[in-house]
Amino acid sequence: MTSRGTLRALVGDREFRGLWIGSTVSTAGDQLAAVALSLLVFERTGSPLWTALTWSLTLFPPLIAGPMLGWLADRYPRRTVMIICAWLQAGIVGLMALPSMPLWLMIALLVAVQFAASPFLAAQEASLPSVLPDKRYDDGVALFGTSVDVAQMAGLAAAGFIVTAASPSVALAVDAVTFVLVAILVHTSVKFRPAADPRGRRKVDTSDEPPRQGVLALLVTEPRLRSLMGMRLLAGLAMVPEGLAVPLAASLDAVWAVGLILAIEPAANVLGVAVLFRWVREPAKRERLIGPLAILSLAPLVLFALNPNLTWTIVLLVIAGMAGAYHTPARSAWMRMLPDAYRGRAYGIGRAALRSSQGGGMALAGVVAHAVGSITATIAGAGGIGLLLAAQATVAWHRARARGDQKVVVS
Repeated sequence: MTSRGTLRALVGDREFRGLWIGSTVSTAGDQLAAVALSLLVFERTGSPLWTALTWSLTLFPPLIAGPMLGWLADRYPRRTVMIICAWLQAGIVGLMALPSMPLWLMIALLVAVQFAASPFLAAQEASLPSVLPDKRYDDGVALFGTSVDVAQMAGLAAAGFIVTAASPSVALAVDAVTFVLVAILVHTSVKFRPAADPRGRRKVDTSDEPPRQGVLALLVTEPRLRSLMGMRLLAGLAMVPEGLAVPLAASLDAVWAVGLILAIEPAANVLGVAVLFRWVREPAKRERLIGPLAILSLAPLVLFALNPNLTWTIVLLVIAGMAGAYHTPARSAWMRMLPDAYRGRAYGIGRAALRSSQGGGMALAGVVAHAVGSITATIAGAGGIGLLLAAQATVAWHRARARGDQKVVVS
């Protein structure tokens, strides 16, 4: 992903190292917990519906919690927010690990732990620009993102073995321990910094300091932030093949390839980020490539109209997944442009919007595929629509970038 010197500098930074290790370990633990809880629900109920509902509850709470609780990361010191949330998550997951815990209470606790995760993630993301110097920030974001992808794959791969060899309760207990580790790492490695916006934007009422623009209004009206967010939301179309992985594999007479199809996107994305950051060292040049790569991430999907065989399906998905590396420089550019006092709330809104696009895109693709009776035509249609939207967002991004400064200034 980065040169050895850059990687050494990042890992050598005590604050970044603590956040990075904690994030990676807890991500792997979360995958263990998700699989363990799903298996536990199925064992107790024997119901595929309740099992699927439990899994979905790991996806939907951020849609509400992100916009609702992101302000905590701006109103209070971010180190404090992370520590409190990590201990809270450790306690909640620890309760879930109790063998005698009623199923309904366990599901309620699952929702609670997802709510606690939102302000933690907002505080963590908003802290990175302060933790890292400007020249290392993009590399740090890239290392964070690829490590999370690898941790997710490793956690899911290990979950089946651990849950089978031990029990779902043990896997949940392991996840609780990872949150304890995160709390300790943040406490011992991250410096205390005052709150970015201690009074809150609605409480600025002095005559010499006029009220500032709301976060949502800023994200919608500022051209660079709006175009970057638009390109990131294209993930909802780019991930359509994942949402249709099972029927896609079945249509290729290769049901065994479902896991392979699902694994391609995160694995190819890690490879794409490695190539991008290895060969394009300057952040400004990577920002110029955001638009072209966004287009390339969707163009291969159009070729599904040709009904490719399994080999070509894999090739097309690998190309699309590697081009999806544009999300990393888009993510870092978006956060870097935001005023510090807005970063927590903006992250919460952005995360909710991204999750909505991904979940909504997959759900809509299922409806369309059922209506038209063709998996490949549905994927090709998503690619075609995505190409048009990506081209429009690319033009808007380049125009806004040519006119704008490095950081957004709000009155």
